[in-house]
Amino acid sequence: MARWVLVALVPPFILFAWLMTHPGMNHELQLPVQHFFVVTDISLIAAGVALLVARAALRMDQVRVLLIALGFMSMAGLFAVHAIATPGVLGAGSPASSQGYSAYPGYPGGPTSSTFSYGGTVIGLSAYLSLFVPALFFAASYSPIALRLKRRVPFAATGIVIVVAAALVAYGAIAVLNPGFLTSLPLSDPQYAYLLAVVSAVLFIFTATRQAEMYAASRLPMQGALAVSFLFLAQAQIIMVIASFWTLAWWEYHVLMFAAVVLALGALLLELDRRRGLERFLPAEVVERVVAGDHLRLVGERRMATVLFADLRGSTVLAEQLRAEDVVTLINAYVGVLAHSVFAHGGMLDKFLGDGLMAVFGVLPDGSDGAVPAARAALEMRRAIQAVNDERAARGGAPIGFGVGMHTGEVVLGAIGIPQRSDFTAIGDTVNTASRLQELCKEFDVDTVLSHETAARLPAGAFALRELGIAGVRGKSQPVRILTLDRLDHP
Repeated sequence: MARWVLVALVPPFILFAWLMTHPGMNHELQLPVQHFFVVTDISLIAAGVALLVARAALRMDQVRVLLIALGFMSMAGLFAVHAIATPGVLGAGSPASSQGYSAYPGYPGGPTSSTFSYGGTVIGLSAYLSLFVPALFFAASYSPIALRLKRRVPFAATGIVIVVAAALVAYGAIAVLNPGFLTSLPLSDPQYAYLLAVVSAVLFIFTATRQAEMYAASRLPMQGALAVSFLFLAQAQIIMVIASFWTLAWWEYHVLMFAAVVLALGALLLELDRRRGLERFLPAEVVERVVAGDHLRLVGERRMATVLFADLRGSTVLAEQLRAEDVVTLINAYVGVLAHSVFAHGGMLDKFLGDGLMAVFGVLPDGSDGAVPAARAALEMRRAIQAVNDERAARGGAPIGFGVGMHTGEVVLGAIGIPQRSDFTAIGDTVNTASRLQELCKEFDVDTVLSHETAARLPAGAFALRELGIAGVRGKSQPVRILTLDRLDHP
């Protein structure tokens, strides 16, 4: 990663330092039309990154990726206003471009030197905010804020996107219709603008550091590319503050922003493609950890895990009474409840089995070999199935029961199949035993059966367990001690 950092930091800073120490070479290039199109192109690329990434993040329930998308969305909107405010492009009839017109060097009535300060202008305020606001979102995506946001407001993700988009539209409207309001804000004052720049640079460096840690853990090139992108943005912010308006050094920060958004676009598209592949069988939380570098070998490995089988009761009888399309709708409703319960507690959905499913818990170590989240998922299934049955009863429908079997032991995890079609699955005696325990639910008239190996890994007092005794399990020479999650349990 050190080489990546050198490539990202050293050449741009060498060029910038050379231009600043050789004033004769740091020529002024007053190209307002070119500036308008360059900045507009950067804004469009950033907007493309935001739209592609936000759409995928919402679909996959990835809050961290969504925050990154919001960062690029804000960059696109605010930098677009920076483009609109380019002096002399949209004409004197545009308040946004004519605001502070006499303050721009090279224009009638303005100073003739390049000592222009961004302070007190719409173009300047928009430039600072176009990096400061994204820096806030990027830093938040690598902090505990992302996790808290996911837990507390998972339903409001789309609303957050709408609020950010509305705020950007409102800012653009004010910049065009009443730029004086923006330039009267304290943030437009040079001292506050410089403070924004310092905070932005610090946040970008923090974000790049966290991203570099993810690269060091995963060794995925896309992670390194994102880290370099954030470093480019940090440099762009520093150069924006130091360089004089219209000089070659000032133009360099635009080049750095362009390079940053192009790098980010490629890296994020690769990351989302990887996430889509993983989320075929892993919950969002596990995918997040795998992408961040947690060890999960797809080629095959042995590890301790808890396997859970869940199956519906009574669906076969209903299938004989209902139309085919109604059967599919009914089964999907119930099986969907089972699957969501698995994902809600960090389990891996191994496969659907007609009107049931197989799940694996503890794919990534959790201290209990997956026993605790598996038990919690079973209780969640109980509550959710009861809620669905209550709704059916209100419409005159018959309830459907379910049975869950759980066993903890060694499994072999890996991708099974051919290159064109494969599944990440668990195999071994533990899987067979869990399947047989699920069948015992009918015999003992309970909705959950777990082995002593699973029960032994549950914290004392955390779950109400009831002994069912010793039972013979098909395929095993020795009987198995089994228990059930008592219906009085409400952890």
